[in-house]
Amino acid sequence: MRKPITMILIMSMMLPLAACKQGETTVETTVETTTEVTQETSVSTSEVETTTTAPDTASYCESGLLKGLRIEENNTFVNTDEKYSELISQVNEAVAKYGFEGSMLIATDDEIIMYSGPKALSVTGDPVDPYTTYDIASCSKTITATAIFQLIEDGKISLDDTLDKYFPDYEKGKDITLFNVLHMTSGIVDYYDSRRFWAKVDGKDLDEVVRKSERDEISDEEFLDNLYAAPLNFTPGTSQDYSNTNYVLLALIVEQVTGMRFCDYVKENIFDVCGMEHTTSMVQGNETCVPQSFDSEYEAGFVDETGRYMAVNRERGCGGIHTGVADLLAFDRALVSGKLVSKESLDDMTTWSFTNKMGYGCGLFPYADNAFGHSGYNACCITQNIIIDSKEFGRVYFIGSVSSTKLGEALSQVYLQCLRTL
Repeated sequence: MRKPITMILIMSMMLPLAACKQGETTVETTVETTTEVTQETSVSTSEVETTTTAPDTASYCESGLLKGLRIEENNTFVNTDEKYSELISQVNEAVAKYGFEGSMLIATDDEIIMYSGPKALSVTGDPVDPYTTYDIASCSKTITATAIFQLIEDGKISLDDTLDKYFPDYEKGKDITLFNVLHMTSGIVDYYDSRRFWAKVDGKDLDEVVRKSERDEISDEEFLDNLYAAPLNFTPGTSQDYSNTNYVLLALIVEQVTGMRFCDYVKENIFDVCGMEHTTSMVQGNETCVPQSFDSEYEAGFVDETGRYMAVNRERGCGGIHTGVADLLAFDRALVSGKLVSKESLDDMTTWSFTNKMGYGCGLFPYADNAFGHSGYNACCITQNIIIDSKEFGRVYFIGSVSSTKLGEALSQVYLQCLRTL
């Protein structure tokens, strides 16, 4: 989620529930240190590094997602159709070469090409599977943008609406449209740019306010009060700058317009529609992956003792959705098929990012001439959710998640190998 590192990661990848409590029973984990999980979860970083055998496939195939795939070593399942053999071979080579550990799914509109979950374990001590959940961080923005376009289609809001319509005390909002907010051309400062965003906070109190924000101890009113006082980075519409604040505001608008909590809206209108049964928004600590390498974030008070972000309310809209690669595939397929928004809305969400040199669309980046999607980054979870228009197979979905920031390069390289092969 942190803007500077997120943008570096994004650039590297663009090279050649109420309903908020869906899945309310969270996994209880106790942590002896920030990198070693105790016997209660039977997982440690050393075990994650050495696990290579494939698990019992009964639970994997119960839903039919991996049914008919050939089981290979290293928790990998592959389509036996010869037409996919070269792609599978190249991706497997990249997985081994770069040391990928996590959950990865490659699919078309109709078939699963492969699932790979090498070395990584879930909180149960079993190898990760397509339903292991991760904090997908900024990948949540695509879901937020989808919710906004649903409301546009319902005639409840317009791309031309200015922010002062929803936030009357925001004087600068009269010059900022929802189009600007969706496309990161609003000039609104990112709340991770602490000294500029928390403009009303005395300098000596800034660190504590930032920590309170990370612990979800900042109210919407205090958040907005500081936004109203913060300067813009540029005149709206004249430039583009990635700012998480934009998508927090979009979530607040969803709540204003619908009278529902954001988590309730996306569950009813997106998760349930897509059959995303392992997905939640605004639920803290229920990820079933095992976060690693988050010592510094824990010491700074930005994550809890298990490595999980606490700010599920403040991050709504820009992050905070927990899901797995299988559910993300269901979302992607529904998005492009017209199940969630119309073809015209999808065109609006994607076309601008390809035709405008600034590059950010509505919760979507162009990753190549034939690929778009989003990445997400936080203390220890990184996700890539990318749709590739291939000549041979039609739409190909590449979805991968890892639970250590040290594995971000491996995830990027596996994706790039997939893109080059297609």
